[in-house]
Amino acid sequence: MSSFFKVCRVFVMFICCLFLLSCNDSHSIDSTKKENQLKPEEASEKPVIQIGSKSLTEQYLLMKMTALLLKYEGFRVKEIRFLDSPSIRQALEQGYIDMYWEYTNTARMYYHKKSPVYNGDQLYNLVKEEDAMSGITWLNRSDFNSSWRLIVTRSFVEKHHIHTISDLMKYIQREEKKIKIATNEEFLIREDGFKRLNEAYHIDMGKENVIALDSKILPLAVKEGRVDVAVGMGSDSHIEEYGLVVLKEDKVVFPPYHAAPVMLTKTMKEYPIVSEKLNGLSAELTNEKIHQLVYKVDILHQDVSKVAYDFLVANELIQK
Repeated sequence: MSSFFKVCRVFVMFICCLFLLSCNDSHSIDSTKKENQLKPEEASEKPVIQIGSKSLTEQYLLMKMTALLLKYEGFRVKEIRFLDSPSIRQALEQGYIDMYWEYTNTARMYYHKKSPVYNGDQLYNLVKEEDAMSGITWLNRSDFNSSWRLIVTRSFVEKHHIHTISDLMKYIQREEKKIKIATNEEFLIREDGFKRLNEAYHIDMGKENVIALDSKILPLAVKEGRVDVAVGMGSDSHIEEYGLVVLKEDKVVFPPYHAAPVMLTKTMKEYPIVSEKLNGLSAELTNEKIHQLVYKVDILHQDVSKVAYDFLVANELIQK
């Protein structure tokens, strides 16, 4: 595909995202209302930052927290949702957005086309150095790791005394059990997926016992007993809703997918306060905190803006 058509494709996706954005409900927090009440000449004087988000609740939260932080610093912020990783990456590279939150091994494997790295700090430094050559800056990474996890019921844990992935593998080998496993189709073909799980524990579970399901219903399949184990995302809020258990990863099986803000280097240099504020946000993000926020939005149906705002206030990143 020629570079002309690539640019056209990104432009069309960008316009579609703007249309979707215009259809969103108005935000519920006071800071956004005050901004909407500015006179046209006052609003036009404020610098504009365009932030992107992938189509995940955790990403919506990260985008919203970023937007609120920057609004409190006097920026006008445009929030744009993208359908997938390639489209948001292309939008950044083409300068249609200034920044978004990315995952370290996503960049390593899908943008840089290299094998996964299993050491979190080494991985972060590698993707940071690689993207720096393309005018993209990685700010400080968070401790939030959006990686794969093995999910089972609490009764399964208690009945078979299984708490780690090693316990599960020993159980399979000892009992010669053909347990049913569910995951999504992507996990079955990824280099860091099903193949990696077998290699790490020197076992061949066989794909004949694996069912490919939509990621959204993996926890439900475990809850209802249709499968014994599911391999899904650890941030899935239905794990907590259904009272399921995540097995401890006692070996380094899955590569880390730490979330970090990535932005155009020229934007970072023009507005250094952005780096300062977002590095402060990254320092507060952990798996536990993100899981709690996602649960509030997905399960308790709380407003994303309100959840993001309350988190920033509670962690003293903005003043109430």
